[in-house]
Order: sequence, then C-alpha cells, then structure tokens
Amino acid sequence: MLNLYEADIGSERIFRIKNTLAAFPYLLRHHIRPKCLDNSKTSVPPAFQLKIQQPPCVIETRHEGDNNHGGVVDIDSYEAQVCFCTVDKRTLPWSLLSATSINKCKNAINRPLWACDRISKEIVSIPYSDNFTSRERLSLLGSVDKLSNAIGECERIHQTAVPLNYARHALRSLTLWLLTLPFALVKDLGLMTGPVAGVTAWLMFGIYQIGHSIEDPFQKTIRLSILCDAIKRDVLGETEYRSSAFSLDDSSSSSTQAEAPCSTVSYFQ
Repeated sequence: MLNLYEADIGSERIFRIKNTLAAFPYLLRHHIRPKCLDNSKTSVPPAFQLKIQQPPCVIETRHEGDNNHGGVVDIDSYEAQVCFCTVDKRTLPWSLLSATSINKCKNAINRPLWACDRISKEIVSIPYSDNFTSRERLSLLGSVDKLSNAIGECERIHQTAVPLNYARHALRSLTLWLLTLPFALVKDLGLMTGPVAGVTAWLMFGIYQIGHSIEDPFQKTIRLSILCDAIKRDVLGETEYRSSAFSLDDSSSSSTQAEAPCSTVSYFQ
C-alpha cells in the first residue's frame, strides 16, 4: 500500500517504514526468546558489539501467596532489576536500523512495541494531499495496531504456563498408573508383560513430554528464524519485481525476465 502513495509519502519515508517493519519480527523474536552473545567465547569485535537492555528477570508467580516461592514480590526491587544483553549490530534486525534508531531502540524494554510506535509516528507525519487523506492514514494505523496486538498475544502465550500443581499431579498419576499396569497385564500376557509395559511407558511419557514442550511453542518448537526471514523477504525482497506491479505500462516491460535464484534459508537457529 505504501508504494501506491509513494509520491505523497516520499521514498525516504517509505524506506524507513519498510526497514522498521522488516525488523519487527526479529525484534519480537528477541523479545520473547533473547539470543545474546557469550562475551567469553564471542569473536565479534568490540566496535560491533551492542549492549541492549533486557526486561527484569522473571519471577515465579505460580505460588501466589506463598512467601517461600516468590508469592510476595517487592515491586520496587523488581523494577530496579536491570539485565543487559550483548548482540552483534551487523546482524538482523540491527543492520536494518539507522545508528540513531539503534541508540533509541536499544534502551527500550519492549522493542517490538517501539518499532510499532516508530512506524505510527512516520505515518502520522505524512502530510495530507489529494490522494493521501485521513482514510489512508487510518488504514495504515489500523495495520500497525494489529501488529501491536500481536505482541500482546505472543506474550500471553509465552507467559501463561500450565499450573505447577496440575503438571506435578499429572506426572505422579501417570507414574502410579504405569507402575501398577504390569500387575493387570501379567495374567494375560505372561512373559510379554515387561515389553508391553515398557512400550506403553515410552508412549505415555513421550506424550507427556510433548505436551510440556508445546506449552511454550516459542522455545525451539517453532522455527522462528524461517518466519522472520520470510517476512523480511516479503517486505524488502524482490523490490524490482514488486515495483513493476504498480506500473500500468506493460508495453515497455520485457516479455521475458530471468528468474531470480532461490535463496536458501538455514533451518538452524
């Protein structure tokens, strides 16, 4: 939609909006699953190391009212906890942002929300014209509002855990059931009781472990790097081919175009 109003918005502003939009999924991934450099092992030169602020350390909240398990939290001391993380500014998403934007973004606790605010500010600063009116402005701001809502949805999935008492009771019940299973099978299966009970235990504990893993799908269950690369490619990639869609003069365009080579995306994060 931005390319439709390039004459009214300006190419420089579109460039900044697209870069910030392409950086948004990477900032959201880092917000949910931080990936910091190990200062003791990293070979990144100090000039390219970026020290960013992280949210306060997570406090266990599943024991509300229990003084021995973090149920009573000192809000002042909690907010005073400041963690820092070192990243390589040559990598994504930092390479998509200008030096001024990096200095502002690194101090934000919720960096994907900062990206939404920056995009909103860029949209609000677009001057009115005959083509770009309040209708187009509100449409773009509505899309940014959906991005900000997506941040809250991802945070709720990440932070809402299965109650600890429920998880423990389920594991104890499963263990007790598997321990008593051979006594119920030995009469009918005889010597095959051991292998059957072993396979059953393997299946049941496997299902339990899978449920524990997908409780937070962002912890290496979903390949977030592939999703982020796909969004970046859709926003910034194939600029020449996408720009041709906004030109109605098909006679000047070549009938045959060389196919762009397929870029490979690493499946390892």
